[in-house]
Amino acid sequence: MATLFPFPTATSELKLNPNVEMRSRPKGKLGSLILLDLLGVVLMLMGLRQQFHQQGFLPEVLNVSYAGVMMLIAGVALTLPFFIWSIKASFGAFNKSVK
Repeated sequence: MATLFPFPTATSELKLNPNVEMRSRPKGKLGSLILLDLLGVVLMLMGLRQQFHQQGFLPEVLNVSYAGVMMLIAGVALTLPFFIWSIKASFGAFNKSVK
């Protein structure tokens, strides 16, 4: 049946093979990536406050110059794995071929 809608999934013309196994992903990977992302965001916020506020979170002993910038860089580094994983997951749907 031909329709004007170009995507076969919306018109239910897609035939699924029941013998094809779904790709299984590790169950703990997404949770750990989200926790890592949240830790990175908190670290970035603390770094911003340390950089732009006179009284930061760190005690006097650890309050070195550019401590806020170092916390910002560490926070960005902690958020990158979730960002990369989400980009790969979103483009992975386009790379699958349905036969």
